[in-house]
Amino acid sequence: RAGPEVELRAPAPVVGSWDRPSVESAIAHLVSDAVKFGGGRPIEIDVGVAEGRAILAVRDQGIGISPEDQARIFERFERAVSERHFGGFGVGLWIVRQTVEAHGGRIRVRSRPDDGSEFTLELPLDGSGAG
Repeated sequence: RAGPEVELRAPAPVVGSWDRPSVESAIAHLVSDAVKFGGGRPIEIDVGVAEGRAILAVRDQGIGISPEDQARIFERFERAVSERHFGGFGVGLWIVRQTVEAHGGRIRVRSRPDDGSEFTLELPLDGSGAG
């Protein structure tokens, strides 16, 4: 199937000490959500390092998330959109948050309704906090 254009900017390899399958799953979920909620518009993915942390930012140009919903979307069974229109159980971002925090990292969102979303995942390069 044809999907949105995806631009990946990763000027240099980012190497860290993480549980590969769980981090890959978290990243795949963020990209999948960008496709799902991005309205077919281009998606941008930036990968880099800042202050000893790996940074991954996924931006879409889709429906966006209201400020009141942003405060709860990382909780289990929470959703910012109608299940009837988008499906899902409301656990994906909760799993992403659990994975990132287990690695000593954090996940955050910046968004406005009808103006897309940017999810930023940060992980320590040395794997501190993994367990």
